[in-house]
Order: sequence, then C-alpha cells, then structure tokens
Amino acid sequence: MLVGLLLLLAAYLSVALLTARVVYGIERARVIALERDWHADEDPVERFRRQGQSATASTAFLYGMAWPVVVPAYLFYRCATLVITGRPPLTPYERADRAERLDARIRELEESLGLRGHALDENGPRP
Repeated sequence: MLVGLLLLLAAYLSVALLTARVVYGIERARVIALERDWHADEDPVERFRRQGQSATASTAFLYGMAWPVVVPAYLFYRCATLVITGRPPLTPYERADRAERLDARIRELEESLGLRGHALDENGPRP
C-alpha cells in the first residue's frame, strides 16, 4: 500500500514537473517576444532574466501543481480553437482581394508569355 502511494506521488510530481517545464518554455518565449517589441534598445533575453524569470517560474510551478486540471483544459482549448477558427468563410473583402491578386498574376503570366492583348482559342494564340 505504501509503495503504491509513493509510486502515485512520484508519478504526480513527475507529470507536475514536466507540465511546469512546458509552461515555462511557452511563457518564456512569449515574454521574450513581448520584451523585444516593447524595449527594442535592450537585449530581450537579459531583460527577461532580470525581470520576468521569477514570475514566469512561479506561474509555471502553479500550472505544474494543478496539472490534472490544466492539461485537459489546455487540450480542450487547443481543440476548440482549431474547430472555431479553422477555415472560416471568406469575407467580401477577402474575396475581392483574392480576385485582384489572381487577376494581377494572370496579367503577369500573360505578359511574360507574350499573350497580352491577343485572343486565345483552345489551340493557343491566334496570329
């Protein structure tokens, strides 16, 4: 019984540390990217080490200890995000923009092939 309890505790702590490590990596990358945008004149990694590391580590520790709730919630969030944002219908603006880009590309290809201004039939340009 005691051995089983110790194994269960060891498994819980192992998953907690793994979860904390993953969360720390994600948050560290996010904070460094924000630091680069906010303070362009300083090294973002050094600034993170000075100011953001302890808060990020604390957040990661809390997420790690709460992994039975955090991991399923995060996976559900990712799946929901994929379903909600996956291939929405194009807006009229996006359709018009796509049509303009396609027309421009067609004109570019016609000009490069010397077909601009010539009528085409199924066998190619007419002389």
